[in-house]
Amino acid sequence: MFNRVVDWAVQNRLLVLIALAVLIATAAFQIPKLNLDAFPDVTNVQVAVNTEAPGLAAEEVEQLITYPIEAVMYALPDVEEVRSISKTGLSGVTVVFKGGTDIYFARQLVFERLQAARELIPDGVGVPEMGPNTSGLGQVYQYLLIADPDSGYDAMELRSLHDWLVKLLLIPAEGVTEILSFGGEVRQYQVNLNPARMLSYDLSQNDVMEALENNNSNVGGWYMGRGQEQLVIRGMGWLGNGEQGLEQIRQVPVKTSDGITVTVSDVAQVALGTEIRQGAVTMTRKDEAGQVEQLGEVVSGIVLKRMGANTKATIDGIEARIDRINQALPSGVRFEPYYNQADLVTKAVETVTNALLLAFVFIAIVLALFLMNLRATTLVLLSIPISIGIALMIMAWFGLSANLMSLGGIAVAIGMLVDGSVVMVENMFKHLTHPDAEHDAHRNELAEGDPDPLDASHDDRGIALRLQEAGREVARPIFFATAIILVVFMPLFSFEGVEAKLFQPMAISIMLAIVSAVIVALVVVPALASYMFRKGIRERESFILKPLEKLYRMGLAWSLKHSRVVVGASAVLVVLAALIVPRLGTEFVPELEEGTINLRVTLAPSSSLDTALEVAPKLEAMLMEFPEVTYALSRAGRAEIGGDPEPVNNIEIYIGLKPTAEWTSASNRYALQALFEEKLEQHPGLLFNFSQPIATRVDELLSGVRAQLAIKLFGPDLDVLAEKGQQIEAAVRTVQGTRDVAMEQIAGEAQLAVQPDRQALSRYGLAVSDVMSVVRDGLGGAAAGQIINGNERYDIYVRLANVSGKTGMLLPISGYRRRPEPG
Repeated sequence: MFNRVVDWAVQNRLLVLIALAVLIATAAFQIPKLNLDAFPDVTNVQVAVNTEAPGLAAEEVEQLITYPIEAVMYALPDVEEVRSISKTGLSGVTVVFKGGTDIYFARQLVFERLQAARELIPDGVGVPEMGPNTSGLGQVYQYLLIADPDSGYDAMELRSLHDWLVKLLLIPAEGVTEILSFGGEVRQYQVNLNPARMLSYDLSQNDVMEALENNNSNVGGWYMGRGQEQLVIRGMGWLGNGEQGLEQIRQVPVKTSDGITVTVSDVAQVALGTEIRQGAVTMTRKDEAGQVEQLGEVVSGIVLKRMGANTKATIDGIEARIDRINQALPSGVRFEPYYNQADLVTKAVETVTNALLLAFVFIAIVLALFLMNLRATTLVLLSIPISIGIALMIMAWFGLSANLMSLGGIAVAIGMLVDGSVVMVENMFKHLTHPDAEHDAHRNELAEGDPDPLDASHDDRGIALRLQEAGREVARPIFFATAIILVVFMPLFSFEGVEAKLFQPMAISIMLAIVSAVIVALVVVPALASYMFRKGIRERESFILKPLEKLYRMGLAWSLKHSRVVVGASAVLVVLAALIVPRLGTEFVPELEEGTINLRVTLAPSSSLDTALEVAPKLEAMLMEFPEVTYALSRAGRAEIGGDPEPVNNIEIYIGLKPTAEWTSASNRYALQALFEEKLEQHPGLLFNFSQPIATRVDELLSGVRAQLAIKLFGPDLDVLAEKGQQIEAAVRTVQGTRDVAMEQIAGEAQLAVQPDRQALSRYGLAVSDVMSVVRDGLGGAAAGQIINGNERYDIYVRLANVSGKTGMLLPISGYRRRPEPG
């Protein structure tokens, strides 16, 4: 079979050349579509279910929401794990499926089971929703909306611009699944009720909310004929926007008392305000002159990439819309990116490309020195770009990702790619410069006195025949030698989970490149050789090979003469290796240097968002004292639902760094992080944990914890868990090599618990729900419709006015309006 392949390639060399040209054109068209990522996406197949439960404590969230959702998810097929987190006002459940499960099938299964979960969750507590279809590498792009000081746009206006303009322009970009808003203030039309006036007019909060809802609606009346025309009937009763809307809300009638109409303005203060938020963003950076500039609180956007989408193409689609966004933004407001994963992708690709080019140069030098023939060297080197191009084309065709691991596999295999071609060309070289049995029989027919009468230039039988004979001799050894190499990589396909996602792409890329190189060696090289060696070649002795061969002969003779010494030295080396190997450090995979540090700062559990916003700029200012730092952006708390469910006592600081070559304070990231920590420890009571953005996300999505190594303790009693957790933390700190050891906070959040007096409620004929409604709607607030302005929608929020610091305040309770007499 191999003989026929070589013969066909030589005899149909023009056809092979045309096929090669078509293949190169196809590769040039297909390779730009290759999925480019910085790192293999090791995220397992998982679906997140998030539920907002405003005001509920973590314990209530766990009992009322998290547990019912978890209970129904275990019945799904191919579920490996269900983990959850319950925080004040938020439940997050993650359903992890077995590897290979289609993500859209998994999401469909979870959606179907959510219907059963909703029946177990009490009405009004919260509605569970599936999170965005993204992965650990999903946060591919982050940006800011910044307003000039004299632009007149504050944090509330910037947040509105982002929610109703920027997001709408970015979401159609290919590969984007969600855009999260972080920071700023969400506008609300607030109706702050005065409890004393509510009692004097015998009103409850429900009365005000019902009045607002009844005075804020549009309806359709179908059609009405008018002569030969048809009129559309519309009832336009929506409240207006801005100051007009505020005035209309104030004039909404609530009741009539003694012939006098009581309006909302009589019992409440109406004004624009902001919703209670659980997240904010601040930033400090250096300008082009190196001067530190504090931007204060800013509005940030986080772009989430759809799972499986092309990272580079997604970011290119986003950047193509930046000019359009800046044109749409008002004067004085600009769109500025600060984290772009494409930079990391570019660096990863450049690293591998430089390694390939360097290896290509070394291979070219070695081949030229040993073959001593330019045409032969060129023919061998052609196998490298052709085989790599074929491998990348196939990867692009099947949607495989090209990342640091898969491209690195090709870089590792570049030496293997020329093996077959080197053997093929070297054997052809031998046949073209030395006679075989058939040509030796014609020795007397050739001219005498010629220095090399049996070389290819004197061959009247044809060079093609020599090339075919040379190819036949080595085709089988080339094929089986390559097959052995391929078999070595086969065990990698038995890996599962994270190991499979890390190493299988590398194995696939290597195997594709090697198979392509074999095809090149058996088909393309013989065909091209018949064109390149038409005039024959003369053998030239390599000035490098001769002394090396002499040295090898001397070494071989000495080793055969002193065989006991050689065997003994080998045994000693084996013993030394056996003693040293156990001391060798191990790592599952090398840590990728992302160029950005992610610093997690944990405050006391009872800290408020205002406290976090006071601490963050101080930490940023300290970090900016280091010449390596270009910016420090702090994210306190959490973004919209769908993002990381962080409490307000957690601050994540993104630290932008200059290229490593420009560092002066430290030579590597770990040393620089140690300097950061030493500087920041001036603030007592803060816990610091250093990582990188992608590494942090991957750790959390794989294990649910933002750490490379996590110890999980299970039990029913939180107090016992906290006590044992502190003991484990103290023990782990004593282990050599540990750093940034911290226990996750599960207690310590300050609460104000309102517990009804059931006997007193019974005397007045009240239910517990009446008191709970005051806590939920009166203190927490409730929406009573929306103000609609084009695409923008803002809640009308009704709650009791701030009564902090006052004692003895009587609150209106639905169902019982008469003020009780003392005693």
